[in-house]
Amino acid sequence: PRRQKLCENKLRHLSDETPDGSRKAFIECAAVKTFFLWHKSKKDTNGGEDLQNQLESGEIPEDFKRQMFYTFGDFRDLCLGKDIGKDVRDVESKIKDVFQKMKTTTAEQRETWWDEHKEAIWEGMLCALSYNTNEKQFKKEIHTNLIDAKNNNTYSLVKFSGSDNPLTLEEFAKRPQFLRW
Repeated sequence: PRRQKLCENKLRHLSDETPDGSRKAFIECAAVKTFFLWHKSKKDTNGGEDLQNQLESGEIPEDFKRQMFYTFGDFRDLCLGKDIGKDVRDVESKIKDVFQKMKTTTAEQRETWWDEHKEAIWEGMLCALSYNTNEKQFKKEIHTNLIDAKNNNTYSLVKFSGSDNPLTLEEFAKRPQFLRW
């Protein structure tokens, strides 16, 4: 299956039920998922030396970028209460409770909350790619290359070009989840 585990533990056990606490939890969950996806991608390609070299130059391999787009879209759906998976019902319930405490109960308010934090969530995903799993440390040079506008990885510039009509991250994430599966 496309989505084996969403890494939503920080959301499931969210104790800081404030706007900042929920923002941090979404960023951390998306980053953890990205980290594990990247680790698996490299492992599946005999160590992923070519993938790592691409990444270090600031280029996210297209197949992996697609996985990042799906992950980002999944977290958007969770935030907006539109996730169709049965495996995250308790997480959706927790998120709903948190939004109620923040007086963010309508679909429009949740959309506004997402719009305010989506770029930070994407940035967290890029940060996760900057962590060297062998040396167990953050690599600032990789992060600098990834966020350099010339590499088109920033939220407003990143596109998935897996088809004839490249999609921006925003366009892809707004597709209904059942069309992304």
